[in-house]
Amino acid sequence: MDRKISRAARHPLIYIVIALFALAGCKQNNWIDWKTQNEIWLQANKSKPGVKSTDSGLQYKVIADPTPQDALPNSTSTVVCDYTLRLINGCEIETANNVSLYLPQMIPGFIEGCHKIHNNGDIELYIPAYLGYDADKYDSGSYGEAEGSGTEGGTVYIPPYSTLIFTVHICGVSGN
Repeated sequence: MDRKISRAARHPLIYIVIALFALAGCKQNNWIDWKTQNEIWLQANKSKPGVKSTDSGLQYKVIADPTPQDALPNSTSTVVCDYTLRLINGCEIETANNVSLYLPQMIPGFIEGCHKIHNNGDIELYIPAYLGYDADKYDSGSYGEAEGSGTEGGTVYIPPYSTLIFTVHICGVSGN
């Protein structure tokens, strides 16, 4: 028996398939949902074992600190480090090895986090959006978290309101 689907019966199916393809290609334009997801993630993260919070809202977890007798980086230090940057959804944004970073030029959350770890130490930083964007905007009170960073669709793009998760290994510190 040949079963043919009538034209009338095919239309709803076609509309469903088209709708699914259209939704699959959509970009997340509702950043308020992303902002809420990040806030919920940070709230849950701070109760995980080993995670500490600062007054500013930075969260961090010291993974290893083998040289606590060394001086901590200060606000004018240069650190040589390896790091990986990712978002709460696991998306890896950037990885760098043996890079020299002058702390005053870094984002506020990264600066504060580097002050928590000694030479040869490993730390994971959970930086809320308001501590994770341009330091000049941070100083002026216009944090920039609503703009994100980079160009949407570009190679490196950080959506607005993103929590930044850095895994950092300090290879060396100078300028203490």
